Amino acid sequence: MYKSIFIYINIVLFSAVAFAQETYTLDKAVTYAMDHSPVLNINKLKLQEASIQVDESKLQYVPDIYLSGDLRRNLIIPATPVPANVFDPSASEGELMYLKFNTKWNSSAGLNMKYDLFNPEKVNSVAKQQHQLRIQEYDTEMSEAELKEKVALAYADCIIAEEQVKLLKDDVVYFEELLDNANQLFKKEQISLSEKNDANRAYNESVSKFLEAEKIAGDRKAELLYLIGKDVTSENIESLFLEEDIPSLLEKVEQKKTSKNILNDLEVLRQQEVTNLASLKVKSAQLKYAPTLSLNGYLGSNYYNNDFSLFNNNHWRGNSYIGLSVMLPISRSLNTTKEVSRLRLQQQMETENLRDIRNKQEKERLNNLSLLQVRQKNYQLSWDSWEMSLQNSKAVQLQYEKGYIRQSDLLNEQQKAGQYRHNFLQAAYDLFNILITMD
Repeated sequence: MYKSIFIYINIVLFSAVAFAQETYTLDKAVTYAMDHSPVLNINKLKLQEASIQVDESKLQYVPDIYLSGDLRRNLIIPATPVPANVFDPSASEGELMYLKFNTKWNSSAGLNMKYDLFNPEKVNSVAKQQHQLRIQEYDTEMSEAELKEKVALAYADCIIAEEQVKLLKDDVVYFEELLDNANQLFKKEQISLSEKNDANRAYNESVSKFLEAEKIAGDRKAELLYLIGKDVTSENIESLFLEEDIPSLLEKVEQKKTSKNILNDLEVLRQQEVTNLASLKVKSAQLKYAPTLSLNGYLGSNYYNNDFSLFNNNHWRGNSYIGLSVMLPISRSLNTTKEVSRLRLQQQMETENLRDIRNKQEKERLNNLSLLQVRQKNYQLSWDSWEMSLQNSKAVQLQYEKGYIRQSDLLNEQQKAGQYRHNFLQAAYDLFNILITMD
């Protein structure tokens, strides 16, 4: 039974040969993600949209010029009362007569112009859009920094998971040989049934752990492919090959570690921009108490006739004017008062958010500095402990082969080595996590 299981494991391990391997380093994975990540591409498109909105807001200072026209058929022409003696001197005082001042058909066509000489709602609109553009720029840069961090963590996860698979495969080979030996000794009645079953159980556990580790490694690769923007398919998972190992990746990450966290700096700058925008909104709202001054103009012609003959120039009469209009808010000022109060509260909240972000970042920075020292020490100690456990395993194996100890002692030592190995891989992950987060 265990023979067929091991054959299955080897088939799974070498199934990647059927696919062309695609090698990735950490730098290559990050570079690929910068070009293909859907999340990052969406933020870049939002940045372009914000830039267009700035240009769009500038166009509001261009005069609004448009053509207008209408055509009307008057079904019933209203009559207007006028003093009759104006048209008939013989008419008595107070007598009225009714006149119709329209025709069956009338039309108008012309060029209109409207321009706000001063509009409180437009004063800071361009400046507000420019603030929004800078906020989106920071969002895009933060998205890039976050993506780099996530890709680096996912890459480290894959490296550790692959290392776990290799080590557990060695365990399967080892416990298979141990089980073969136990079966032979049991046939010779040199060990008990319980000892043979212990060897069988150890082998089964090694296969189970290997299969679980292989599943985890596949999941980690799928996550890495997803983050860098590559199609998550079985073929791509099988063909994905990572060049670095734990020591070389750790050395690269430590070399890139800086004293400042770029993501934290961007977060502060973004919040500062949000605070400035909130202050500008308060100033813009206060301007709404002021009147709106507009320039209006019209150049066109009107048509009046009882017959429908629009193309007869004799029936068209010119019409043109230019004027100023002023609108002074009265009742709307009540809404403006509430709006100013609300925006001032929002400005205070954004200011407090900025202060909170700075304090929180400083607290995390101090915590990470002390945590880094702990993680570095734990990594080194875990490495030393694992090295010593490997030495002990070799010594115990030699004692077992010479018959100095029983099989149960050998299995106990192997379990200890497995625990030390697990502690080392966990310490490596913890160190990668803190180094990448602080970068």
